[in-house]
Order: sequence, then structure tokens, then C-alpha cells
Amino acid sequence: MLEGQSIAILVPAYNEAPRIGQVLQVISSIPFVDEVVVIDDGSRDGTAQVARKFPVEIIQLPFNSGKAAALTEAIWAKNTSDLYLCLDADLIRLKEEHLLALIEPLIHDAETVMSIGIFKAGRSSSDFAQKLCPILNGQRALRGDWIRSLPDFSWVRFGVEVFLTRFARDFKAKIAMVPLWGITHYHKEEKYGPVLGFYHRLKMYVEVARAYLLYENEMKGTVRVVEEKREEEKIYARV
Repeated sequence: MLEGQSIAILVPAYNEAPRIGQVLQVISSIPFVDEVVVIDDGSRDGTAQVARKFPVEIIQLPFNSGKAAALTEAIWAKNTSDLYLCLDADLIRLKEEHLLALIEPLIHDAETVMSIGIFKAGRSSSDFAQKLCPILNGQRALRGDWIRSLPDFSWVRFGVEVFLTRFARDFKAKIAMVPLWGITHYHKEEKYGPVLGFYHRLKMYVEVARAYLLYENEMKGTVRVVEEKREEEKIYARV
């Protein structure tokens, strides 16, 4: 709890067993955080087992559904939080000060609905990528009532950052860009090797492009916020 705001950290993770521990070590002991939720997105490498070593809640999805679906699941499960902090599971040199930097724009300005972290002085390759396309950064703070009012976005998979940023801009919502000094993350080639890493990177770019290209078409369809979608599922389950 920070200045009367309940805060939940959401960490979507897919096959991050070697890396997620160093992230959870930091965030599980931060006093102003009310809940930490790890969403194990169908991992096959023991990600959930590593997460169980820390005082966090774990949501396990039966198969890999993508980052957007994992976040949607967690937002529904924690649907009363004032603020959400979304963090990647593969961050390097994460500190409490980075979380404060993300939250502060929403704490001090009621009109700001989202902050986007930008890596600074972490490693040159990551910093350069941030300069080219800063909206792809997954480190974000989200105002709870705003994110829960959005159309269901579970379909965008790795394009979730593109979707959230474009939706906010389309509807004139206020966004803050926040420098995160000294932080970086593992590259896909470091996780999977050069060949498989390139494949995963290409797959991510395809999903990002898909989210961008299909955005207009999806917005023309029936709009269902997360709560409405879940209520429909409950009704059908009772029939």
C-alpha cells in the first residue's frame, strides 16, 4: 500500500526458471507492494517450482497462451487492485527504486493511466532497442479501473504493449514515459541460443505486427471488457 493505493505486481513467465528467482527476490520483499502474482504461462522448465520458493501467488495456465492472456488472467484474479505493476521475469539489476519510478506518475497525477519504463544505461544493445521502439517495453504501471475497463485483449499475445499504448493514445488517455536507470534484461539469444533465440525473436515481432494490423478490426467487433467476458463464461458454465 502506497499513499492509500493497493498495488499488485504481475509477472507473466514462460520457461523462465533460471532467471525469475532474481526478480522475485527483489519484489517479494518490497513493503509498499500488497500482492505479487506470477502467471506461469504453460512453462515446461520448472518456473512455478522456482516461484514457490518465494511468498508470491502463482497462477498456472495449462498451456502457453501468450503474455496478454496471462496478464488478463491475473487482472481478473486481482480485480480490486488500485494499481498494477507489470514486470518481465528476466530482468537484470531490478531494484525497488525502479518500481517507485513506475508508480509515482500514477500516484501524483490522477489523470495518468499508464507509465512505460525505458531502459537507460543498462546495456547498449537494449538501450538502442528502447530508442527505436520504446512502447515495446513490458515494465509498466497501470491504473486498475482503467485497465479493467478495456476490451478483452487476450488475443494479442506478445503484442500487448502495442495494444495498450495504441488504445490509450486513441482515447486520449495520459501516459508517462519513465527512465529506468541501470536495468536491462536477457536477450532471447542468451536464453535459447542463437538459432532458437532468433526464432523466438522473429515470432515475437510477428505477434507485435499482428496486434498492430488487427487492432482496428478487433475494435470494430463486439467490445467485451474483462469482467463481462468472465461473467459470460460463468453463466455458460452454470447452464
